[in-house]
Amino acid sequence: MSDNNVDKIKSYIDDILGGSSSLRKKLPSRQNLRKNLFCDILNNLQFVNARTIGMKHDFKINMMDYDDPFYIAIENFFQLHYTQEQRNLVNWWLYDKFLPSGEVLILTEKSTDKVIPSETPEDIWELIQQQALNEKKNNK
Repeated sequence: MSDNNVDKIKSYIDDILGGSSSLRKKLPSRQNLRKNLFCDILNNLQFVNARTIGMKHDFKINMMDYDDPFYIAIENFFQLHYTQEQRNLVNWWLYDKFLPSGEVLILTEKSTDKVIPSETPEDIWELIQQQALNEKKNNK
């Protein structure tokens, strides 16, 4: 929303209330902050992994031994917060979905062959949240 639109809305509110008001942006929810952090992590991991593979392919420099301790630390953090099934989904998106040939694998529902959105980290976040809800329902 542009500043001009915000000023108009503020003016309308002032007219209705007969006084002066102020508007401020809504603070992001804790869940939204977690989603943004999760998406940033996946984007950065995807970038680092592509860079490592590119260095090996283009310059014959193998950075995998150097990067391994970082990946292990990150995987351990994921293990603290996510189930094995959720981690499998993240690992599939990071390492298997995007093939070196440029092809992209799709995720489908087994029973209906319906395509499940899995193109972006946001899609993976939503799938993980859905898995968490399903696990809660099944544990009741």
